[in-house]
Amino acid sequence: MANHGPSYGLSRELERKSQARFNLTEAHEVLLWIESATGRQFPEDPVALEDSQAVSEVLKDGISLCELMNRLGVPTNFHTRPRMAFHQMENISNFLESAKVYGVPDITLFQTVNLFENKDFYKVIECLRALAGVAASKDAAGIEFPPWVVRKSAARPRNFPEHVTARGQMVIPLQAGTNKCATQKGMTPYGLPRQIKPSVADSRNDG
Repeated sequence: MANHGPSYGLSRELERKSQARFNLTEAHEVLLWIESATGRQFPEDPVALEDSQAVSEVLKDGISLCELMNRLGVPTNFHTRPRMAFHQMENISNFLESAKVYGVPDITLFQTVNLFENKDFYKVIECLRALAGVAASKDAAGIEFPPWVVRKSAARPRNFPEHVTARGQMVIPLQAGTNKCATQKGMTPYGLPRQIKPSVADSRNDG
């Protein structure tokens, strides 16, 4: 991990908010699911990991992530012994490309730096949980899904007959300034004080 030194001021405040969004229990659940899906054990017991830094250390080489994508049926090349930093980062990038192909939305994917340098690490966990949801919706063969996995909803497009959609063209929306031919004459803007016009007698007395 790159050493950027301590942060101060606004950067420190943003870092605190990011750390607050990281949920260690969810991270443990994700790691246990990856072990179950890939059949590959992490060097350390996932439940024994105490913070985001420890979780990122067991994932930052990208091997488990790429093996997970291969297990889900998306061929993913990776360095099996990534001793150099750029090899590890390349593994992470390959995982992200495969996750995108598999169906994980772009907005849910994290950046390589989020995992490799433990920055906004909650995004990594959110991405992996979303990946589990996509896999569950596709009923990935031979993989068990724990109760926390939320299946991705499937699109259910509705096709109406042409004569039904044509009826919508006969309706004038209220935004057009009409409500069943009632006009807005005499109406005043909301919040405008009541305007009292002087009577004829008052104008004569003033004169």
